[in-house]
Amino acid sequence: MISSRRAAVHAFLSLSLLVFVSCAAAHRSPRIQPAADRPALVVVIAVDQLGEDLLEHYDALFTGGFRRLRDHGMSYSEAWVDHAITVSHPGHVTLATGAAPSRHGIVDAAFYEGPPGARRFVDALTDANESIVGAPDQHGVSPRKILVSTLSEWIEAADPKARTVSLGSGQYSSLLHAGHAKGDVYWYSGDAGRYVTSTFYRHDEAAWVARFNRERLPRFKEEAQDWESTVPEAARALARPDASPYETRGRHATFPHRFKDEVPPERQNAEGISWRLAGTPMLDAATLELAQDAVRELALGQRGSTDALSIVVSEVDDIGHGYGPRSQEQLDNLLRLDRELGAFLAFLDRTVGAGRYTVALSADHATPDIPEHRREAGEPGRRVLQAEIDAVLAAVRTAEAQASGSPDEKAARVAAVVKKSDFVADVMTPADLAGTGRAADLFLTLYRNSWRPDRVPRFPLFSFDDGTSPIAEAGVMVRLAEGAVIDLDSVVHGSPYDYDRHVPLVFFGAGVAPGRSAEKVRTTDLAPTLAKLAGIAPPAALDGRALLSPKRP
Repeated sequence: MISSRRAAVHAFLSLSLLVFVSCAAAHRSPRIQPAADRPALVVVIAVDQLGEDLLEHYDALFTGGFRRLRDHGMSYSEAWVDHAITVSHPGHVTLATGAAPSRHGIVDAAFYEGPPGARRFVDALTDANESIVGAPDQHGVSPRKILVSTLSEWIEAADPKARTVSLGSGQYSSLLHAGHAKGDVYWYSGDAGRYVTSTFYRHDEAAWVARFNRERLPRFKEEAQDWESTVPEAARALARPDASPYETRGRHATFPHRFKDEVPPERQNAEGISWRLAGTPMLDAATLELAQDAVRELALGQRGSTDALSIVVSEVDDIGHGYGPRSQEQLDNLLRLDRELGAFLAFLDRTVGAGRYTVALSADHATPDIPEHRREAGEPGRRVLQAEIDAVLAAVRTAEAQASGSPDEKAARVAAVVKKSDFVADVMTPADLAGTGRAADLFLTLYRNSWRPDRVPRFPLFSFDDGTSPIAEAGVMVRLAEGAVIDLDSVVHGSPYDYDRHVPLVFFGAGVAPGRSAEKVRTTDLAPTLAKLAGIAPPAALDGRALLSPKRP
């Protein structure tokens, strides 16, 4: 039965849109039959910042990959990120490992590491022992701070002949999924203007990646210079009007987006064009085309082993930060991504074989709406300005200078100062987080899943310009009030509230019986479920569980 909201959407659309949807529906792929044995290829598609609410809101418009996955896969409408610091690094590693950040160790993109009294600010991935292949001016990165194994590693351990590939649009995103697996790992670098890797994985560039960078990537850069909407006229009313003073600080907020009009003349060069690609739908299209090359060149799923392919598409996140989740830009991006995913699944049908691969699609986190739009809708929403943060830090530093006693006493004093701010909902001390303080509620449980005694997240960015933070250095974590965001972009995620944690989770293909479930599940469940469908035993100590047993004919 169609839900009342979906029925309202269909009633709202004009006849031209109904014709558009009906014609496209005639070309949908038929239901596939699962393979008789385990899948030859398992595919993870992680859509950065994609909330389940967006898929539901625009469901009637999808005709490609989203349509096929939602109609012919097993879709969970109540899938949740199970940790508080809902930013990309911990979210992606959670998808890849089946473990919470408190276990896998990547509690934030950067964090305060070390014992109480000696914590220091470190990046989650920077590694002076490594470098970026072909880009010696960039700092090296590695997965060495990830403390557990990933799905790719489980597959490599189960079959030394298996091949694992991880590709990403976002900086380092694919590394977060590959972990320590020694497969092919590449991500797009705006600085380098191409897909790159770390010497942790290999010391040269694979020939197929070099060829793509040289011969095909320039086409996507060219297409990104003029971004025009492809949204059918009748569908545009489902998103916000294409003019909002809150999008991109009120600058260049409407279609068409032209490189020559929106980029300063001094940046209209090769470097500027490379960065332009990031922030448009064309980058995800490039990453999915590179994924096709990986399947062809490495014969993924075609050699008798179960191979693994992880793909991170990041432009929902980039576009969402600038324009907001309900913008015309995001709607256009989602429709383009839907088409690209449909083409990619059709490619897998032809190359690997329909019913011989299994796909899981999810997200690292979701996002709130622009706070000003939330207020217009009668919901809580406010921006926390840098001056307000600086005032909190100054007060904490003053109190800290006057403090004495044990680390726990100092942490309690820091917490008391921070708690006075009207945009702060709660402050948690190390005792609270370690389970020796107050009893846990839902929020405290989520923060415990984002904290380790030796690694304290920096978010929500309560730190001085030099990276020092008397709050995080004391082991303290802060929950902002609902709707409050740090004024970094039009939209900022990172909270434990529902709008940042509700994401899609869909399994499709070999071994998966189609259906829909309202069972409450978590992103930690993705990796163990795929492992079970592939006949591979994951490690015993996981926070997630296998949701499905393979359906055999």
